[in-house]
Amino acid sequence: MQRNDYFPSVVGLRAAFFAQLAHGLPEANATLGMPAPDIASIIADCRFCEYGTGAWRIGVREAGPAATASLEELYNGTGAAPMLLFAFTAPPLPQGDAAAVPPIPATVPVAPGALLRIFAFVQAIKARPGYTEAIGLMLGIVGSEAGAAQPLPTFTLGVERAGGCECVKVKFKKNGRQGVVVFSRRGPNGVWEMLAIDLGSPYLDQRPLLVAGTPEVREFKLQYYDDAAPVGDFTPVQSVTVAP
Repeated sequence: MQRNDYFPSVVGLRAAFFAQLAHGLPEANATLGMPAPDIASIIADCRFCEYGTGAWRIGVREAGPAATASLEELYNGTGAAPMLLFAFTAPPLPQGDAAAVPPIPATVPVAPGALLRIFAFVQAIKARPGYTEAIGLMLGIVGSEAGAAQPLPTFTLGVERAGGCECVKVKFKKNGRQGVVVFSRRGPNGVWEMLAIDLGSPYLDQRPLLVAGTPEVREFKLQYYDDAAPVGDFTPVQSVTVAP
C-alpha cells in the first residue's frame, strides 16, 4: 500500500505531529528497545519543535501588527520624548507534568537541526526488529493512504438528547486537515452563521430552538480549516429537523 509523507506539509499541523511523537515514544520503546538517552534526547527535540511551531510561531504572528504600528510611529509620529520600539515577549516554555502518564518533561531549548535529528531517528525506529505499522500509526510516522485528495470535508448529521435539549451531532472527517469550520442556518429567513472551528469530531450543536416548543429545520455546511484559516470550498448543504 502506497502512503503519503508522514510529516505534515501544512505548518499549522506540525505542532500536533511533534506532540504525538513525543507522547508515544516511551510506550513504543517498550517494544523497540532503543537506548533511553536517545529517547530522552529526541523527545526534547520534539517538545521544543512543538513549542516553536505552535505557541512561539503564533505569538510572533500576533505580534506582527504591533511591530508594524511601532515602525509607523517611528517614521511618522509626533512628540519629543525618545520612543521605545515594540519588544516581542515570547510565550513561556511549558513546564512539563511529572504526574502525567507518560510523564511530560519540561520543554527546554535544543541545538539547531532538531528536525533533521527527528527524521533520522524515525528511520532508525523503522529499522528496529520490533517495529510494526501499528507502532508507526501510534507515533504518527506513517503517512495516510495515498490516493486522490479529498477536496471537501465529509460529514453526517444526527439528533440526540443532551442537557435537556434535542441537539444536532455533526460527525465529520477532516481527511488529514487540521480541522473544519461549521456553518449553519435555520428558519425560513435564516442567514448562514459560523458556529465553530472544530479540530476533532463530533461537533454538538446545542442551540435552543428559535421558537420554544416549535420544531425547526437546521442546515449545515462545512469547510476545511488549516494553518489558522478556512481553506477551500464549502460542502453540499445537509439538513435535519430539531424537535422540542
